[in-house]
Parts: sequence; structure tokens; C-alpha cells
Amino acid sequence: MKEKSIYPTAVFCVVLLWALWNYQVSLTIVSDFIDIIMPFIIGTAIAFIVNVLLEKVEFFWCGLFKRSNHVADCLQRPICLLVSFLLIGAVAAFVLLLVVPEIHSSLKMLAAMLPAAMSKFNVYLQQKITSWNLSQDDIQYIQQQWLALYREVLSFLNNNKETLFRGTWHAATSFFYMTADIVIGFVFAVYVLLEKDFLCRNIKRALYAFCRKENADYVLEAAAASKRIFSDFVAGQIMEALILGALCFAGMLLLGLPYALVTSVLVAAMALIPILGTFISAGVGCFLTLVAAPDKIWWFILFFFILQRIEGDFLYPRIVGRAVGLSELFVLAAITVGGSIGGIIGIIISVPLCSIAGHLLEQKIALLLQKKNIQDI
Repeated sequence: MKEKSIYPTAVFCVVLLWALWNYQVSLTIVSDFIDIIMPFIIGTAIAFIVNVLLEKVEFFWCGLFKRSNHVADCLQRPICLLVSFLLIGAVAAFVLLLVVPEIHSSLKMLAAMLPAAMSKFNVYLQQKITSWNLSQDDIQYIQQQWLALYREVLSFLNNNKETLFRGTWHAATSFFYMTADIVIGFVFAVYVLLEKDFLCRNIKRALYAFCRKENADYVLEAAAASKRIFSDFVAGQIMEALILGALCFAGMLLLGLPYALVTSVLVAAMALIPILGTFISAGVGCFLTLVAAPDKIWWFILFFFILQRIEGDFLYPRIVGRAVGLSELFVLAAITVGGSIGGIIGIIISVPLCSIAGHLLEQKIALLLQKKNIQDI
């Protein structure tokens, strides 16, 4: 029997020790590498998400053309992919066309109300100043303090022009690079989805060519389980968002809050974006309610807080957790750990990753029990 060479293991240990000893250089290299491949990471994520809808559209296409049709087979993938992107774009356009005009009209209403409100505020301020019985020295002292604060702000801006310019330039370039990464990732996702059968076939060939059959079978089985779990996760997220939007609409109608439909659609759409989506929907809802019915703003805040607690403690663990095969306890644990490690991205991927790890661990335990001739408990 041919003995295995120790040189690969030795080289790996040396490289690992060097990376740990020079951890700052290692982190810089890893960060630069992630920046380079970020468009492909984004494209892979887009491809995974769109593929869930693409498979449904292709199933419907195959139902329409049950008989063997060469033209239909050739056009299946491009047309179904185009329909999938159009459906996603239509949903996004519906949300924007419903929400943005209402925000614009509310801003116009607020601008029209602002002069009268400022006049009332000036009258109120003058009345307060009169009731305080401030002396001329007190008024002069307040004016001097405001003038000193104004000068300090100007001095800070003048002394930090270069820093502010660098920060603005960095933000602008970051936005440009992020936009470029998204565009490249989108193009990459389109190519991946168009050629997914070809890619899958060649990846399988490479696995069986360079790996042992047992390892290749295990990798392909894990990939199939990951695909199924991720598809169920996306479906669970959409179901949870629809239920949350319906609950928001019903609750706002019962409480008599304004803009019930607009706010509910926004809440349902933003529920697909963890953490950040909650703040966006809460901010827009508070703004619309404040402009239309200022006396009901506290009712909206209280209702939105209760709605978020229902989502976080009941809907998300039960619907999304059931879709990916996790209990409520493990879903909450995955969200907590994923959020603390990777922020928003960590929250998004923590639940399907935890489900995949649990599925593989369960299979490994069953295999070990079978090898030991122990009846599964």
C-alpha cells in the first residue's frame, strides 16, 4: 500500500502558523481577496434567490408545452429567466409606485404646513420669553452663547476640511464600487442561471475526477440539501412577510391609523431585509402618520412595537423555522449568533446555514449509530 506523503501536511502547518503569527497581514490579504470576489459573491446570492422563482416558472412552462418541442426547449431557459426578473421587478415597482407618491405628497403637505407652524412656534417662543421675565443682560448672554457656538462650528469645519473631504470622497467611491459590484454580480447571476445545467454537470465531473467517490457523493448530497433548505427558507421568508403585512393592515384599520395600505405593503416588503428593513418601515410609517394624524403617532409606535414582537417571537421562528426544519429555539439562537458575528448578512444566512449544519450532523449521527449496530433513538 502506498504511503501518503507528509509534505502537503507539513506545508499546510507551516502556512497556518505563519498566518496566525502574522494575523494582521493575513486579515488584510483575506479582506482584499473578499473585495476582489465580492461581485461574484453577490451574483451567486442573486442567482440562488432568483433560481427559486425560476424553477417555478420553468415548471409552469413545461406544463404548457407537454409535448416534445425543440423550439420550446431552446427558449425555455431565456424566457423563463426573463419572466422571473420581470416578476421581481414588477413587485418592486408596485411597492415603489405605491409608497413613493404618498411620501412625496406628505412632504408637500408638510412644506405647506411649515410656515404656519413656524409662525405659531415664534409666537409661542415670544410668549415664553415674556413669561420668563428675562432681563436685557440675560438676553445678551444667550445671544453671546449662540454666537460662540456658531463660531466653534465654523472653526471645526474650517479645521477639518481635509478630513471631511476625505470622508465624503470615501463615501462616494464606496457607493460607486458597491454599485459596480451589484451590476457585475447581476450580470454574473444571469450567466450562471442561463448555464446552470452546464455548470452543475462540469462541477460533478470535476468532483468525481479529483476526489474519492465517497467524498464526492457526500459533497453533492450536502449541496442538494443546501439547495432544498435555502429554497424553503426563501419561501418561508416570503410567507412570513405576507402574513406580517396582512396583520399590519388589519391592525391599522382597527385602530383607525392613516395610510394603512401603504404602510402595510412597505412593512411586508421590508420584512425581507432583517433589522434595516424594520427601521425603514418604522421611519416611513411614523412620518406618514405624523403628517396625516399627529395625535395618533403614539398609537402607531405602540402598535408597530407589538407587531415586531409578534414577528420576532412567533411568526419568524414558527414559519421560517418550520420551512427549514429548525425549532424556534435554534432559529432564535442562529439569529442571535449570526447577527453578533456578521451583522445583517449574518442574520440573513445564519438560519439556512444552521439548518444545513443540523441536517448534515443528523445524517452523520445516524450513520455512526448504524455502524455501531445501535438502534436509533
